[in-house]
Amino acid sequence: MKETDNESSGREAAAVIDIPAEEFRRLGHQLVDDVAALLHGLRERRVAPGLEPSEMRARLGSASLPINGTPPGEVLADATRFLIENSTFNGHPRFFGYITASAAPIGILGEMLAAAVNPNVGGWILSPAATEIELQTVRWMAELTGFPADCSGIFVSGGNMANIVCFLAAKAKLEPGGKLRCYASAETHTWIDKALDISGLGPDAIVRLGIDDHERIDPAELRVAIERDREA
Repeated sequence: MKETDNESSGREAAAVIDIPAEEFRRLGHQLVDDVAALLHGLRERRVAPGLEPSEMRARLGSASLPINGTPPGEVLADATRFLIENSTFNGHPRFFGYITASAAPIGILGEMLAAAVNPNVGGWILSPAATEIELQTVRWMAELTGFPADCSGIFVSGGNMANIVCFLAAKAKLEPGGKLRCYASAETHTWIDKALDISGLGPDAIVRLGIDDHERIDPAELRVAIERDREA
C-alpha cells in the first residue's frame, strides 16, 4: 500500500524528546557556561535592547510551525543567543525600573533541580518532599517576620497573585449577606483592580482615598469613609 503524504508528515512530526545522557551532559555544561558568562559580563551589556515590537518580531522571524523538529543543541543555542541579545536585564546595575529582583545564581540552579524532579504539587501524595519544603520555608518566613510559628501559607507566583489570594480568603470568611469594602489610596498599584474583578467584588467595592504630600493615606479621611460605610 502506498503511503500518503499525510501519514508520512505525521510520522515525521512525532519527535522523540528524550536526550541521551552524554548529550544531556554536554548541552547542560554548555548552557551553564553561557549563563555564567552572562552573569559575569552583565554590567558590560545594555540594560535593554531598545527595539520596537515590530523590530523584535522581525528578529524572531515569522515562519510557520515546522513539521520536523530541530536538534536539541541547535534549539538551545538559538534560544540562548536570542534571549541574551534581546532581553531587558533586571539584574543589570543600571536597571531602575519596576520592582523585579535580579536572578540569583543559587536560584537558577534550584530551578533546574525543581524542573528535573518536576513534582505535581496538586496534593501531598503527589509531591511529599516539595510540600514539606514549602511548609518548612513558610514557617521560617513566619519566624523571620514575627508571625506565629504554627501559621499556614503557600507560595504563589508573585505580588499580584498573593493579593488576589488574600481577597479570595477574605471573601470566604464573609458572613452570609455581608459585604466587603476595600480602602486604598489613589496611588495604589493596579493589582487592586485585578483582584477586585477576579474575586467577584467588582470595581464598586473600592473606596479611593486621597494622599498627603508624602503619598500617604489621610487617617482622618479613612476613618470618615469607614464610618460612612458602616452607617450605610
